[in-house]
Amino acid sequence: MAKAVLTWLILLFSVSSVPGSLLAQEKHWVFFADKCSDEALSAEDLGISDAAMARRMVSGGNVVTEQDYPVCKSYLDQLRALGAKIHARSRWLNAASITVSDAQLREIMQLPFVIRTRPVAHRLTSPAPSSEDIVLPALQKTAAHELDYGDSYLQVELLNVPRVHDVWIDGTNALIGMLDNGFRWRAHEALMNQKVIGEYDFIYDDGNTAHEEGDPVVQDGHGTLTFSVIGGFKAGALIGTAYNAEFLLAKTEMNSREIPAEEDFWVEGIEWLEMNGASVVSSSVGYDLFEDNTGYRYQNGDFDGKTAVTSRAAAIAARRGVTVVQSTGNEGSSGIGTLIVPSDADSIVSVGAVNFSNELASFSSVGPTNDGRIKPDVVAPGVAVYYAHLSSPQSYARANGTSLSAPLAAGVAALVRSARPELTPIQVREALRETADRADSAGSRYGWGLVNAWEAVLYHGMVMSTNPRLSFVNGYQSFSTYVLSYAVIDPENVTITYTVNGESEQTVALDLISEYESLPAGSGLYVFDFPELPRGTQVEFYITMSDADETLLRPYGAPDERYVFNVGEGSRLRFRSEVPAGYSLSQNYPNPVSRSSNAFAVIEYSIPVDTDVSLKVYDMLGREVAAPLKNFEFAGAYSVLLNTSTLTSGAYYYHLTAGDRQLTRRMIILD
Repeated sequence: MAKAVLTWLILLFSVSSVPGSLLAQEKHWVFFADKCSDEALSAEDLGISDAAMARRMVSGGNVVTEQDYPVCKSYLDQLRALGAKIHARSRWLNAASITVSDAQLREIMQLPFVIRTRPVAHRLTSPAPSSEDIVLPALQKTAAHELDYGDSYLQVELLNVPRVHDVWIDGTNALIGMLDNGFRWRAHEALMNQKVIGEYDFIYDDGNTAHEEGDPVVQDGHGTLTFSVIGGFKAGALIGTAYNAEFLLAKTEMNSREIPAEEDFWVEGIEWLEMNGASVVSSSVGYDLFEDNTGYRYQNGDFDGKTAVTSRAAAIAARRGVTVVQSTGNEGSSGIGTLIVPSDADSIVSVGAVNFSNELASFSSVGPTNDGRIKPDVVAPGVAVYYAHLSSPQSYARANGTSLSAPLAAGVAALVRSARPELTPIQVREALRETADRADSAGSRYGWGLVNAWEAVLYHGMVMSTNPRLSFVNGYQSFSTYVLSYAVIDPENVTITYTVNGESEQTVALDLISEYESLPAGSGLYVFDFPELPRGTQVEFYITMSDADETLLRPYGAPDERYVFNVGEGSRLRFRSEVPAGYSLSQNYPNPVSRSSNAFAVIEYSIPVDTDVSLKVYDMLGREVAAPLKNFEFAGAYSVLLNTSTLTSGAYYYHLTAGDRQLTRRMIILD
């Protein structure tokens, strides 16, 4: 039974029950003996991305194996010929999920290439975290930070995340995969400008992970919630733990009992995330009940990391270099062995929930696993956590559940991986565990304890800002970055090597202008002013830094990989992000748009240079009726919300002015 490990404070999902007798023996896994092909396939043949290959190489071992080969097509065809409906396919497990009658299943089990079958596990209902745990202490911001976290401050401060953000380590260059019930990310102000590089709906087999026609109410609410606490960014309201990462979104869960949230889609989803290059995966759903009302049971020894298909898939992802972060479940902290799968998987990070007093939440599932391993690995805030609510594009609320603690911790894992991309999933887990507050007395209630982002990021050695600053003032280009270590750094050993228009490479020491007080000598803020160069000149560079223990080059992969900019540019976010090739103004979403209460249109635009930007809306007579944007923006892609509830129905034009460029599109508003 998949457990949607969350209770809404505003709205609880309602799931109707269906007698088990009507569902028994309907959906099954079928496992095959082989891949039925001796042909050697390359990563390109298999659709494995360059990012996935690079990550696999870091983790060692064979980067492409037969386990990556697709399930044999002729085997699937033979199942269809016997009346089976094919659902998910797992390359890693060499299996497919199918819907069949009992008679058809007996025929399938006699096929020579079928080695075994088993029912697919799913979700029926979710236990509600105790209301007595919903206690919100007074929010007091005791330290000044560069970012304004609004009402999300306490949840990130408890994890020591703002201190990491202050030194410009924010998830840049980390690719995070999310597994959940859907993501309405374009419709909320805290998510609409996040960099989602890919999304896929495994329920309907399409590229839309938001609510679709036929979906239950708030089908995408849980996924939007989990996404917001890891990746949300709205200054003064909500800032996620890894807000500047890139994201892959996989819709694998269905709220409705008619299409149960089942483990086969989760397996298919994590394979897709790994293949497309995710370095961290956050999952807040799990399973324990089969279609025939039997299931994974602690008393049967099933929580050993090897029995459940999701646990096996999670472990395979870890072996391919993915840091998998999984919620433990809301099955309660009394007794032992209340975990849900795949939180029992080996080599992953399983996360329980605490309140803001760092006390274990009564609903938080505990270990150990059946083979004696400590679970959870760590804990994070999971009580009264602030998140993006879908009642409007500007709404927020609080909720309980390990569904919140897992993505908060996954964001910290992404901070570690972005600062030290060479680390393996086991090393990332070690950093989280060994710097947590109960590392000296780990046990199966709190695991190693509360995550400490600052200590975890520095655990494996020296780090540099993942999002350094580039500025252009009074005709000079300047570069700034933090370099930090628990070992002594000689400032002469922090250098920049740069070329101008691909020629005349030079290496110069950066200037240490401010030491970081709580670290040994040499840690702090470093700055370099480039010589005066004509605007538009292309400059490439990398940083070399050494402390008493090691030498690192940044960006990761230098000197082959380098930072690149044109003189005159500045940046504060996404320093290495792709600059748009030109100016663009997209058709508003949705179109037509309603003018009902809380109605908003999303308007997306791109600018290739830093410039002043304004957006105005005109009626058909040319009268200005709204001006939702006037700001200076850095080069990049953006979205803006237009409140349409105050406008009458009809046709309008929205007009973007960016520097000396002007773009216009037409919009329809209906009652």
